[in-house]
Parts: sequence; C-alpha cells; structure tokens
Amino acid sequence: TPLFYYCLNGNIKVVKYLVEHGADINKENKEGKTPLFYACISGNEAVVKYLVEHGANINKENNKNKTPLFYACRIGNESMV
Repeated sequence: TPLFYYCLNGNIKVVKYLVEHGADINKENKEGKTPLFYACISGNEAVVKYLVEHGANINKENNKNKTPLFYACRIGNESMV
C-alpha cells in the first residue's frame, strides 16, 4: 500500500496525510509486517514516533516472529529503541 511505501522511504508528510485520511496503521502485508516494520527498517525516527503515537502496535510479530523492535535493533538505531 502507499503507507508501506512512504514509511520505508521516510516521507513523514505523506505518511501523516495518508493516516489522517484513513490509512490503516496496523494493516498487515503477506509477510505479517505493518507500516511500523518498514519505518523501523528505514531508520526514520520521525515516522516511527508518529506511527506509535497514532496507535501502531509495537508488539506485533511478523510471520518470522520478529517485532518492529528487532528491526530497529538490527540497524543499530539506539534512539529508536
């Protein structure tokens, strides 16, 4: 979905627009990932913070039993953790 794409690319303005216009923050793709996973993978703190503040499930596990926190740690972004 567009929200997944813009979370991965770190475009906070478009992410805000999509969420404000009804995009589902906790929608899962076929891998069980939500937009928060992609924001953590990209390392964009502003997008991560926005999603969490607007109800993103931080404890959601994907199909490989990994959480968004796993991906934040994996890229070494201590401030997101």
